[in-house]
Amino acid sequence: MEKMKILLINPTRSYNEKASYISKGADIGLPLGILYIAAVLDKEGYDVEVLDSLVSPHTELKQISGDRIEYGIPWDKLKDIIKQKKADIIGISNMFSAQINNTIRTTQLIKKIDKNIPVIVGGPHITVKAAEFLQKVNTADVAVTGEGEIAMLDLVKCYEKKADLKNVNGIVYRNNGKIISNNKRDFIKDLDELPLPAYHLIDMESYLTLYKKNIYSRSRDEFRSLSMVTSRGCPYNCVFCSIHLHTGRAFRPHSAEYIIKHLKHVVEKYNVKQIHFEDDNFTLDIKRCEQILDGIISNKLDIKWDTPNGIRADIYSRSLVEKMKRSGCKSLTLGIESGDQDVIDNIINKSLDLSKVEGFAKLCKEFKIPVNAFYVIGFPGETKKNIKKTIDFALMLQNKYGVMQGGAFFATPLYGTRLYKICEEKGYFTKEITPESLAAATASYGEGLIKTPEFTPDDLKKFNQILIRANYLKHLKNPLKQVNLLLKNPKILLDVMKRFMGK
Repeated sequence: MEKMKILLINPTRSYNEKASYISKGADIGLPLGILYIAAVLDKEGYDVEVLDSLVSPHTELKQISGDRIEYGIPWDKLKDIIKQKKADIIGISNMFSAQINNTIRTTQLIKKIDKNIPVIVGGPHITVKAAEFLQKVNTADVAVTGEGEIAMLDLVKCYEKKADLKNVNGIVYRNNGKIISNNKRDFIKDLDELPLPAYHLIDMESYLTLYKKNIYSRSRDEFRSLSMVTSRGCPYNCVFCSIHLHTGRAFRPHSAEYIIKHLKHVVEKYNVKQIHFEDDNFTLDIKRCEQILDGIISNKLDIKWDTPNGIRADIYSRSLVEKMKRSGCKSLTLGIESGDQDVIDNIINKSLDLSKVEGFAKLCKEFKIPVNAFYVIGFPGETKKNIKKTIDFALMLQNKYGVMQGGAFFATPLYGTRLYKICEEKGYFTKEITPESLAAATASYGEGLIKTPEFTPDDLKKFNQILIRANYLKHLKNPLKQVNLLLKNPKILLDVMKRFMGK
């Protein structure tokens, strides 16, 4: 029997133009979630295609209204392409709540082509709001909650056999007008059972040379770079984080052997020169982390690497930092969040020992590893005095150890988080939480969505301006690098001046 044809789509995105002043909002990288799902289906012999609207010969950047821009395949062209693919099943990835309207529009487009094509949608937003999403969007047939690899395989087999979807765990679906929620699916216990992402199903050269178009996925460097996730799940309980809703609380790592195999594959086959380790807990198991670094060193893999998603600032050893340097670590980002231990313990619930952070920063300075840090301000229960402690802590680390920061993030009540529930119960929202307001809030230098008796969004901006100015003044000490950056995009200069002045 001829296998079914599956099309996996990464939809067009829309942004506030101010979200990224270098590439005007078009900061993109590999669609990793889709590539893992495609790899599982491909291994089973299905005819799989990946359509990434963000990296295509037809991709365009359009001004759609005011400060809003749209990046991807134009909708009329996307309709033509989908029509030509003649897929039996279409899956759509939605990574961010702020982009859900583009996912909805994609489902509508598909149903206009053929209302009988099963449309399956997944991602973090869908995981949290699956039933509500299907009730609102009648052009989607199935919502996958949690990890999608095995769930998508089970769905495809089910459609192939024309079987009832009631036995597929981890989905919510529509059946005769009713929304049915099946049992939750267990998380994948052994991630090494997954095949490597299906890089062979996309034009890797297009992704690895995006920097030539001034489009970047992470750091603004001209390297052949890609992102990699070596583990899933987070055992911690930060009030603002939604990741455990999608990947669980148990720490589930790939083995060091699997990661080295993965690294060797992308280096040897695609000449990759830089890796962004996107884990939430890359260093949680120091022994495993050191084994990965040992493998990079012993295999003489000529790569640079960083941790842009952040690592814990209190889990380290001298041996680990030394191996980081030897294996090509280009920079580290630390998830510090607050400079006030009381806020860490009783408001954020991060279980981070601030007294150890300075030791990590000192070690990194000794081994000449550049360090950045994440800070978040504006939590319910936080006072201006608490926030001032975070500002002071960030400035101390920057001045003493060169730990850079791009300003603080404002606490944002993402759907499904405890922070959202707290703000909802206490009436702390400054406006309705919508995809649009979340997009504005999570952009660089975003808009605060929380107001408490202790602070307003304007108060947070004033505190943040202290960090922003300190950050720019520090960068100005390397004028040659700044001039090169400005020559690539003169618009940066105007934005830098505005932000320095607090506009």
